[in-house]
Amino acid sequence: MEVFMRKYSFWITSLTGLCALIFLITGWNRMTMVQRLPVMYIMVLAIHEVEELKLPGGFVELVTAMTGVEIRNIGLAKFGLLLFTLYATVIPAFLAGFIWPVMATLFIGIIEVVAHLAAARVNPKKFYSPGMLTALFVQFPVAAFGYYYLIANGMIRGIYWLYAAVFLLVPLFGLQAIIVRSNGEKWSEFIKKAGIAMLTGKRKK
Repeated sequence: MEVFMRKYSFWITSLTGLCALIFLITGWNRMTMVQRLPVMYIMVLAIHEVEELKLPGGFVELVTAMTGVEIRNIGLAKFGLLLFTLYATVIPAFLAGFIWPVMATLFIGIIEVVAHLAAARVNPKKFYSPGMLTALFVQFPVAAFGYYYLIANGMIRGIYWLYAAVFLLVPLFGLQAIIVRSNGEKWSEFIKKAGIAMLTGKRKK
């Protein structure tokens, strides 16, 4: 699995994004906007990964520079990211009767913008982190439109924010902890190093 995902995870994600596009085109009229939004996000995340890993790429290297931790089991990390992507998009698409899972999906767009803008401070040459442009100009607009639609149609209740946060953040941090620990590092130290780097703009020596 490690070797397979190391080689082919990018193409699996790209294929998943293409399938989502086809699904949207062929089923648009049969879907509600609440169903469309998480499916759209499958495509959005596939586009985002192109910038992070290929054009121009370098996101993994930036994380290493921020934390001083080299991710040795990158295949496992990519497999976990794929599972989380499917969890955070496919499940909300099939639970269209519940608004809070879709809110969780859309919140990825907010997290990504904040994370990439903060990570850009670590780059000593320019204010940029791989994935920042698609976070700003692809992910965020979809998230902003989605929240506008849900709010304008009176679909959001206060408690939904808590449900959405638990739905998204518990598995996200859990997955992150598993990957970091499998790499022989403490998750708390990893988070501390990344946080310091993003706040101070200094790379880990």
